[in-house]
Amino acid sequence: MKQDYRELVITDNREIFKLERFVEEICDYYNINNEYFGNILLATTEAAGILFSLNEAKSDGKIYISFDRTPKGLIFKIRLGNNQGVKADTEDVLELEIRKHKLARDIFIIKALTDEITISVNAKSIVLVFYVSSMNYEKSLLRINQLKEYWTKKVDVKQKK
Repeated sequence: MKQDYRELVITDNREIFKLERFVEEICDYYNINNEYFGNILLATTEAAGILFSLNEAKSDGKIYISFDRTPKGLIFKIRLGNNQGVKADTEDVLELEIRKHKLARDIFIIKALTDEITISVNAKSIVLVFYVSSMNYEKSLLRINQLKEYWTKKVDVKQKK
């Protein structure tokens, strides 16, 4: 198998269109069907959005996206620049809890769309793996049902005393 490795750098959320084009070119090259293309596109843009939101205090933040084709499938690694990190020391407790809830929701969506996900301990990189060699109808249905169930789930919010 011929090695296929590509990289992209985006500097902020306004350049997310570059990531979308990057994913579209890769999926066109490998003849990925529209349903699976949608999974890949949504998962990669959500992962980049997570890293941008964790790094919003930095003005020089860059996100590096690399793509690699392996026998396992398509692998997208999305990571923060080398000298960046998440700073939660100055954040309000309420803002921290809101951010945790939003991150949990975003990560659930990404996990439902990918075959494998790896998030680094220090939240500097997210690796998404998509098995394209044996994508089957049952897996698509399972993912669709998981997302439908998630979006229709009712949450009981009660204040703790």
